[in-house]
Amino acid sequence: MSKKVKNFIFQTLKIVFSVGIIVWLVQSGKLNFKALLNMLQPEYLFIGLFLIGTNMYLTSERWRMLLLTQSHKLSPFHTYKLTLIGIFFNFVVPGGVGGDIVKAFYFAKDHPESRMVAATSVLMDRVLGLYSMTLMAFVAMIFDWNHVQSVQTLQLLWTFILLLFVGFTIILGVIFSQKIYDRGTFNRLLNKLPLASKTVRVYESLHLYGRNLKYVIASILISLLAQTFSILFMILAGNASGLGHMSWSTYFLVAPLGFMATAIPISPAGVGVGQAAFYFLFNLYSGETSDLGPTAITALQVGTFLFGLLGAYFYMQRKEKIPQSIEQN
Repeated sequence: MSKKVKNFIFQTLKIVFSVGIIVWLVQSGKLNFKALLNMLQPEYLFIGLFLIGTNMYLTSERWRMLLLTQSHKLSPFHTYKLTLIGIFFNFVVPGGVGGDIVKAFYFAKDHPESRMVAATSVLMDRVLGLYSMTLMAFVAMIFDWNHVQSVQTLQLLWTFILLLFVGFTIILGVIFSQKIYDRGTFNRLLNKLPLASKTVRVYESLHLYGRNLKYVIASILISLLAQTFSILFMILAGNASGLGHMSWSTYFLVAPLGFMATAIPISPAGVGVGQAAFYFLFNLYSGETSDLGPTAITALQVGTFLFGLLGAYFYMQRKEKIPQSIEQN
């Protein structure tokens, strides 16, 4: 079986998996499309689009901050356009990393001398995004500590988040540490691994971001702010749906965990996976059975897709089109 056929089968299975989850949620009454129509009311629609648009802008600013550490001064609008193009490809390419590859491709086209920066910047952007999600969930659980300790499953979830946060922090600390880099300890360890030369190059490139920690810290803060706008949208969608009331603390804990689930490259833009994750997490944390979670994330995904269509317009303006080999990855 050729690589092309295998890739086609794999991508088709991802789409079938995503559609299957959506169909199951709808047929079991766990996803309420009628409630979504309430978001079309002007008092919800325009505020919702503003919140999503701001989230997209802040996400692009996080990436731009990381590029500044590598002495690349792109305009905010330029990175915003590339971000929207990436969002469009998140929906049309099965898996959550398609947009990252496209962003890296176009950055490399615009800056052919910085291909390694193109790859590592989107990698670091995603890592810091996940780190920020973990940090927000970690802080939210501390603020709602009594409730977390009252439910055994939430206690296990707390342990998982704590380990994840500590693990992320240690890994980033090792990568950014100048002392470890100067000693060459990590380089010698990496040289024993398969594909050692490429792995060492990636490590050395990622280490450079740590030499401008103010931009890295700014990226994390921007990421937290961007997530806040996404969560505010979900609160808005939850109120508009009329499916019940959830406390803000619930949203600020559940949403980052749900976003992490949608980041797993299983389905286009996390569609299907996100609905299942938010249904489980909202009901687990609230102790109630409600279809508010999947309804709110669906509203967010629809709004994100609309901005992705704007990204499609910017994509069509580019002279260079995405090679088929990239679209298949």
